[in-house]
Amino acid sequence: MISTTRTPLRRTAMARRSGAAETPVQALVWVLVLACVLAPVLPLLYASVQSKPIYDAGRSFTLSAYQQLFSDPAFWAAARNTLEFAAITTACSVALGSVFAVLCARSDVLGGRAYARLFAIPVLLPPLGVILGWNALYGPGGYARTFVTGTLRIPFNLNSVPGMAMLGAATAVPVVFLVCQAALGGMDASLENAGRSVGAPPLRVLSRITLPMLRPALINAVLLVFTLSIESLGIPLVLGSPQGHDFIASYLYTAWSSALTPDPPAVSAGATVLLAAACALLFLRSRLLGDEARFVSIGGRGGASGTVALGWPTRVVLGCVMALYLVATTFAPLLALALNSVVSQLTPLIAPWHLLTSANWTAITHGEYIQSIRNSAEIALAGAVATTVLVALATAVAHRSRFALRRSLPFLLLFPRAIPGLIIGIGFFWSFLLVNPPGHALLNSAWGMTLALSIRSLTLAYFVLAAAFAAVSASLEDAARSAGAGWWTTITRITLPILRPALFVAFILMFISILNDYDPALFLATPGNTIMGVTMLNAEAQGVNGPVAAMAMIQVAITIAAIVIGGRLFAARVARRANA
Repeated sequence: MISTTRTPLRRTAMARRSGAAETPVQALVWVLVLACVLAPVLPLLYASVQSKPIYDAGRSFTLSAYQQLFSDPAFWAAARNTLEFAAITTACSVALGSVFAVLCARSDVLGGRAYARLFAIPVLLPPLGVILGWNALYGPGGYARTFVTGTLRIPFNLNSVPGMAMLGAATAVPVVFLVCQAALGGMDASLENAGRSVGAPPLRVLSRITLPMLRPALINAVLLVFTLSIESLGIPLVLGSPQGHDFIASYLYTAWSSALTPDPPAVSAGATVLLAAACALLFLRSRLLGDEARFVSIGGRGGASGTVALGWPTRVVLGCVMALYLVATTFAPLLALALNSVVSQLTPLIAPWHLLTSANWTAITHGEYIQSIRNSAEIALAGAVATTVLVALATAVAHRSRFALRRSLPFLLLFPRAIPGLIIGIGFFWSFLLVNPPGHALLNSAWGMTLALSIRSLTLAYFVLAAAFAAVSASLEDAARSAGAGWWTTITRITLPILRPALFVAFILMFISILNDYDPALFLATPGNTIMGVTMLNAEAQGVNGPVAAMAMIQVAITIAAIVIGGRLFAARVARRANA
């Protein structure tokens, strides 16, 4: 009797001693995450209040960089363009994305289930490939541009701020669609059924009941899209800067790359201003969404989700409108990009089959092109593995430990997504210069870009793994601890093996995100040490369109292959677990 009562006490004491012994492991994970998040931020803030670049001697603290920035008319012109672009992009994308989401989730629109999947495609496509495809189709001399302005007599200029905003909206609509669709999936249809029961027409039910219930999701989407818009770099670099339309991001990049020294006095200050704006929007989001309980429609008893019958003519017309939208914004630009990669010149004046050539694809098989493709694949693979491991451990500390500082980890893991990519690039440039060794070695190698690109995307892995941890009961971990297992043993032997499918999804998302990102690398790439996005931007700026289109198609192909292979392996793994 005595031995059986002492055994649980002895096991509890062992678990406590083991937990105390493993606190340094949890602290190390927390320190690593904190260092990764602050590494690009603190040096940037420090550099913005220095009289000289931080690698020069004799510098002193001063605010002259901010004075220089705010006295530059070009900065204010870029700020106006940025705000106009962000406002138009946000308004159009939220309006279209929310309506499309409601139609797919709450109506019998023709093809609704197929559209729900098709709208997710642009999120996974390389952003630079989409930009180049739009430029080939809707840019000067493009097929669609000639048809719209010549045949239809509709004025449209993709290189203007409103024109670029149309492209920005097209890339943001899928984000809004997914945000609203997720919210609709958690709402029952009782209020909508009540509206229909009193004779409200279908479209009025959707506009007066469903859309207002989406207010938290819409606020989230508005602030998310606006934040992404003000940090946009690829669109103004490809379409705006050649026509004299700079945004804040392209203004800072141009000032950095065209200066005699790596850091013009105002660049770090401008990046700090952009960071402050992004943080302010993040804080505003948390305040506006603070009382989401007012919009909860799921009670204890719940209700089934339902669809609104639109009627045959309406459902067909709306289905055709959605199909036309997807063709015009996604599939036609991709087709134009593919066509541009196999012709010497893409022009509506000459039939493309008269201009067919393999020279574009031959050009990317050697030199800097093939080297950047190899670098991108290696960086994406290494970054995806390392980031998935770190985020998995950090999520375990945040949600499955008693570590004193665990509550700060979710914020730290979410914060990098609010930091514009150019800020991460500039910040790590200064970090590598300040911390030497090994800073200089990182600055001149692919490892520096791997670190910057991985930290930029680690929030995506946390989204996946946090949801996966929440879906796994802690009872198995409690049982392991009651048997004397420590935190490290419990997490690595029980929890993480259960989460293998989620870990695999996080790895695939990280691989795709790192492969397609390029903003931070613009400030870290060196000759012979670059990635696909940087090489394409540099070549496009020199007017080399064909090889750029071919490289963009390779990026699209790698992305699609990763999605297909990942999806099949994930399905096979889930099937094996179900049959086990």
